[in-house]
Amino acid sequence: MSKQIRVNNSRKEKLQQLIQAMQVGLLERESQVKLTILAALSGEHLLLIGPPGTAKSELAKRLKHIFVEANYFERLLTRFTVPEEVFGPLSIKALEEDRYTRLTSGYLPSSSVAFLDEIFKANSAILNSLLTILNERQFDNGNTRDRIPLISVIAASNELPEGDELSALYDRFMLRSHVLPVSDENFLELLTMKNEEFSPELDLRLRVEDLEEVQSLAQKVQVNGDVLSLIELFRIYLNEHDITVSDRRWRKIIKLLQVSAFTNDQTEVSIYDAWLLPHCLWEKPEQLTGLIEHYKNNISVSGDFQPTQLTIILNRWEGVLSDDQKPNDPVLNEEGEVLYTNKEGAHVNYSHRKEEQFDNDGDKLYIDRRGKQTTDDGDYHNRNKEYILDVTNEPLLQPRSFTKEEVDNRVHQVQSLANRIQTFLSRLHAQSESVDKLLENHLWADQSIIPEITDTLANAIVKTKKVQNRAEKLVQAFKNLPIHSASIIDFQMEDEALYEEEELDA
Repeated sequence: MSKQIRVNNSRKEKLQQLIQAMQVGLLERESQVKLTILAALSGEHLLLIGPPGTAKSELAKRLKHIFVEANYFERLLTRFTVPEEVFGPLSIKALEEDRYTRLTSGYLPSSSVAFLDEIFKANSAILNSLLTILNERQFDNGNTRDRIPLISVIAASNELPEGDELSALYDRFMLRSHVLPVSDENFLELLTMKNEEFSPELDLRLRVEDLEEVQSLAQKVQVNGDVLSLIELFRIYLNEHDITVSDRRWRKIIKLLQVSAFTNDQTEVSIYDAWLLPHCLWEKPEQLTGLIEHYKNNISVSGDFQPTQLTIILNRWEGVLSDDQKPNDPVLNEEGEVLYTNKEGAHVNYSHRKEEQFDNDGDKLYIDRRGKQTTDDGDYHNRNKEYILDVTNEPLLQPRSFTKEEVDNRVHQVQSLANRIQTFLSRLHAQSESVDKLLENHLWADQSIIPEITDTLANAIVKTKKVQNRAEKLVQAFKNLPIHSASIIDFQMEDEALYEEEELDA
């Protein structure tokens, strides 16, 4: 469970109001609005993939207005876009002084928020400088490298990048969102809605200092074991589906989760902050649905409780119990001889018996001079030998008996597993009871998935109870194993050991 803190409640309230205000006049863009603001708070960039006319540029313009003072830059890139259109023209005066310097005022290097449409049309003349700006917030202007005030870049494209030279640019956008046209359900509302100008009050807007404080303090937010276990499960999923994620990207994902948690007034990242993971990990839009399903299906994961691993352990213990309950010890008679079961089911003290053989009709079999089976016993001068086999009697076995220490050891280990299951089950119940309230009050989480997460937790409870029942049955079965009393030899060995210890003490 995430831990809540009471400090800086005004920040969360302000962000909540900004999120709500930014959505006014936009349909079905709640997720994109949250990702846009969260990208800015984290100092990251957002990529919007989708057809024209789906409010991609409007999101960037609205992002500019959530800040008190923010310069805005917008440009549609083509294969013929020259660096001067993005980074500013060369200074003629500087050229006269043999200096290569651009006039960046009003261009990307001087902007706080930027919208770059058709980002993957960027040519090689623009690409290198753009990568440095996105990753390092620096711009090489002539022979100097200048820090720039960039908060976040919102980029858009109608298509995915093609070619290895664009893979580095693609990786710079930590958050990605697939933007679709408004659904049929809300189409009429789209036609009749009024154009709303987004201009929040000054006291509601953010300052650059707010971003610096958020990013600095968010580093102190802890990432609990549940979230780390979930990330490990995502990495396994990505490997299985051939989705590549760089080490740098994983590191930045943690930063995003910390900012999400901190701005939601938490001291540690919760499993609900991890709703961001699918939006950071997909390479193609069609992969997003599977990643979201993977998140919802593993919402009950626990860092200190692995159901899959526990099931494997229980399977092994059930195998141990099965072996323990098998009749493996020989039964002895009063003389100490091993007993066997003969053909008639009687208990005998010999392991083998001679047995006459008969054919399917019940006729007695013989072996003739050529070694072949026959039912003819031969004539007076050449009698055939009776066909007799040496048959092994089945040993008479009984279940093994154990020392009390052996039984106690088995019970202790399985009981420990049962206790862990009970602890996890209690956590699941608590999580299920609180999920509605937590998600409804969560600043960033997608509240539309509450019913599905509730179902996932309910299923997890049912499955965990089944595992718990298995563990409890194992405990009881081990307790019921037969215990034998110590023999005279055991007492003699204990006395000898005690005598040796006394001699050593002396």
